[in-house]
This record gives sequence, C-alpha cells and structure tokens, in this order.
Amino acid sequence: MEKIFPTERAVPGQRLRIVTTLLWPVTGLCTGTPVLVRKLMAPRHQRRAEAAALTAKREQLAADVAEVDLAAFAKKLSAEVDPLKRAALVNDREAARITVREVEVEQLSAARKATFEKAKEAAGGAALLLVLGGPLIWSLARPWIGPGVGLLVGTWWIAALIHAPSPVPKTSAEDATPADTEHDDEDDQENDEEDADDDQDEPHPALPPTLTDTELTTTVEHMVALRARRDEGRGHVHLSELLIALKRHDRYCGYTAREFGAAVRAAGLPVERRVRVGKDVSPGLTYKGLQAHLGHPPRLPAHAVPQPAPEPVPAGAV
Repeated sequence: MEKIFPTERAVPGQRLRIVTTLLWPVTGLCTGTPVLVRKLMAPRHQRRAEAAALTAKREQLAADVAEVDLAAFAKKLSAEVDPLKRAALVNDREAARITVREVEVEQLSAARKATFEKAKEAAGGAALLLVLGGPLIWSLARPWIGPGVGLLVGTWWIAALIHAPSPVPKTSAEDATPADTEHDDEDDQENDEEDADDDQDEPHPALPPTLTDTELTTTVEHMVALRARRDEGRGHVHLSELLIALKRHDRYCGYTAREFGAAVRAAGLPVERRVRVGKDVSPGLTYKGLQAHLGHPPRLPAHAVPQPAPEPVPAGAV
C-alpha cells in the first residue's frame, strides 16, 4: 500500500499534501502507464534489436565475401591477355549474377505466395468458426464480458500505480527559513574559498606523456614501414595497434581509441576510415597513403635497415 499511495499522512496545515494524496489515483495512472507500457514492450524491443544486429552482421559478411570475390575476379581478369577471353569472363560473371538474382526473386515470390495461402486458410477458418459457433460463443461469454473488462481495467490501474514514479518528498532544505538559507550560503562560500586555496597549494596531476607531431609522425612511419615488410607492401596498420604499441612505452596511457585518433589527425597524418588487417576492418594508415603524405616512401627504423655485407679482403692484403 505504501507503493500505491506513497504520500505521507496529512497533518493540519498541509493542504498541498492532502490534494496530492486525493489526486494520486489519477496522477499515478497517468505517470505509471507509460512506464508499464515500456516495461511490457522491452522484450519485443530487445528481440528486434538482436534481429537487426544479426541482419547487419550477415550483410557485413556478405559484403566481405563479395569484396573477396571481386578482388579474385579482378586478379584473374588482369592475368588474362586475350581480349576475347576477357570479354567472355565478364559476360559469364554477369550471367551468373543475373541467374542468382532470378533465383532470389523466385524464392521471394514463393515465400509471399505461401504466406498468402496460410493467411487465406486462417481467415476462412475464422469466418467459418464465427458463422457456426459465433452465437454459441456469444451466449456463453456475454455474462463474463462486463466483469472481465472491469477486472482488466482494475488490474491495469493497480499495476500503473505500482510502476508510477513516487512524488519527490520535500527536503529539509525546502523547509528552511530565509535566515537559515543565508547562513548556509555564507558557509558554502567560505568552504568554496577554502577549497580553492587548497587547490592552489596542491599540484595538479601531470597529464600522461605524449609525443610531439614530429615524433608521432616518425613513429607511425617506422611502424607502417615494418608492417609493409610482412603484408606484401600494403603497410596496413590500425590506430588501435598504434595505441597499444605506444602504451607499452608509457605513451598515451590515459587516451581512449577515439582520443588517440583525434591526436593522430591533429598531427596531420592521413587516417583512412576502412583499413583491412587480416579479417578486421578499422580506421588506420596505409603505406600508400603515408607515402603520398610524406612525399617519400616510409623509412624503416635504423635497427631494421639491412646492412650491406662486408667486402671480402684479398688473401695477400695486409
């Protein structure tokens, strides 16, 4: 009962509390109904969100497969020298794409037809049941319609009152006199001044160490050049990989991926939105983009540059 009628017992002189208590059945119904509806619809919204996430993932996988297939076809087409065979390959691929689309259209048409047939059968059964059993069902259910509606409305009303947000009780600060409020303001001002003096005395914590724009550019250049030696010259590096590597050397320790990306862009480096490393696609940098930005190929660090082999000394030389 305290949840359904959360106001306190009225005492003489508190008319507002009396009015609030009297109007609570109406105000509680108005404020609790949206909360109850959201709670009842939450499982459906969750299922729809999960279905949308699965659909997006399936579309992403299909796009990745199509991208890989297109790259393989482009490689095969570039390796073909005969122009007639190249044209035949293009025509075969287009015919296969049209065939697949026709099959998809036929499947969709068959699914719609099956759905329509099921709906027609259900409508026919419902109509037959209504014609044959309608009078009997009405004669049996008619005495229970009024009590059932009343029970349903009463149950909904009580549930709405239970889920309605409780009125905010009046705090002691609202009951304070103007003189008490003035004293509290003076005390708060004094406390604020003391806190400000303490802040001036105490040193502020130092920001996590970072790199200058030049140092960051050199570091990124070295990492892209090293990666290019292992991925056939593409030099694809994600921003997350850069941040992890720098954190190992106590740099950008307090930065998130978004903040580090903003710092890299502020340094003028050409960050690309979709860079593929293995199966992962994420913002990052590439050898080609960095080369266009720097005006020269990314250089390896000094310890990774291969040294020329020493020339053999003749046997008779001293």
